[in-house]
Amino acid sequence: MANITQLKHLEHLEDEMLNYGVEGCHAAVSFLKELRQMVGKSSSSLMQTKWDGAPSIVCGQHPLTGRFFVGTKSVFNKTEPKLCYFDENIDTYYGNIPDLRDKMKVALSEFQKLDIKGVIQGDLLYTTDVKEEEVDGEKLYTFRPNTITYGIPVNHPLGEKCKSSKIGVVFHTHYTGDDLESMQAKGGVPDNMISESSGVLNIKNTTPMTDVNFTTAEFTEFDRHVEEIERMCRFSGAFLDELLGLKGTKGDAKWHISSYMKQFFNDQIKKAQTITNPDKALADMINFYDGKVNAAASKLTAKTQVQKKNLIYKSQNFAVDNADKFKGVLKLYKELQALKTLVIGKLDELEHTIKTFVMTDKGYKITAHEGYVLHKGGDMIKFVNRIEFSYNNFTLAKQWR
Repeated sequence: MANITQLKHLEHLEDEMLNYGVEGCHAAVSFLKELRQMVGKSSSSLMQTKWDGAPSIVCGQHPLTGRFFVGTKSVFNKTEPKLCYFDENIDTYYGNIPDLRDKMKVALSEFQKLDIKGVIQGDLLYTTDVKEEEVDGEKLYTFRPNTITYGIPVNHPLGEKCKSSKIGVVFHTHYTGDDLESMQAKGGVPDNMISESSGVLNIKNTTPMTDVNFTTAEFTEFDRHVEEIERMCRFSGAFLDELLGLKGTKGDAKWHISSYMKQFFNDQIKKAQTITNPDKALADMINFYDGKVNAAASKLTAKTQVQKKNLIYKSQNFAVDNADKFKGVLKLYKELQALKTLVIGKLDELEHTIKTFVMTDKGYKITAHEGYVLHKGGDMIKFVNRIEFSYNNFTLAKQWR
């Protein structure tokens, strides 16, 4: 469902039904069933820990010229792809962002030593911004690329590598194809595509699904959730497709409530809220919609306001007339979130060596990894604890992006 050409953006499991209607709902179930098969067994599918790095960096041999380059996701731009072969290219593209410019220059210098075959992508973790700190009585090398602060014990082999390195990265994706514009993203980076270098700490991020320990009761709970989600998909499928046809960013669709559902869910996350009562959630969603569209309409001319107010009135009536169907969708969203939370909790148990924190006004607070990415065939989907990570991401002070 979430088939990726270039890896610019990944979708949350529960958002697939908003993106693709009933087809997205079935895709979410397919991902969940695949994950169920992966637990405790070897599989051709791949689960990766998702790192909160910045920037996302693309590098390797240009498929047409063989020349080594580095860049951000903008290397895939259809017009003016920003490929950096020399420091001068980096100055041109990123000279107005000194921190990013300096990091890209270190990446250009150090990644050339990895003898990369083809094109790969990863998350940059640090260059010169590593600190040695004591957190809860443990000495750590810490770095904060974006929202999460990572800590590696100084006496661990990874810590020793971190101390001696000039740059840290998590490479998670490789590409196949003959030109940048049409290359296909594939999960993981095969060992034969990249070498080691003393100046680079390349942290492996494959999650060992064979180590996941589900109890019999947890397997039963998992299966119950999946069965309930499938039932809900059957109930809400036609309405999900109807909502998909009504939403949009232009014309009349821009004013329909279906176009604001994702925004509503993100607003709930910003407030650290989750769906518990579908009746209340529906009322909250309508109020959120009313606030957004009426604020937008107030900026228009009097004549245009009349037209838009009529569209808003029709959309409000649509929500009231279809209240039970909307509540069915909200219940489905809630069920997907519940099962995703169970899965993330089990995956988090596998993460021991590298510590994760967020900085608050009272100091470091322990948090979990950003989440995980499941690769199934050519499709990818992310499992993120949005109430924890996304709340932090929305609310904490940021580094540059």
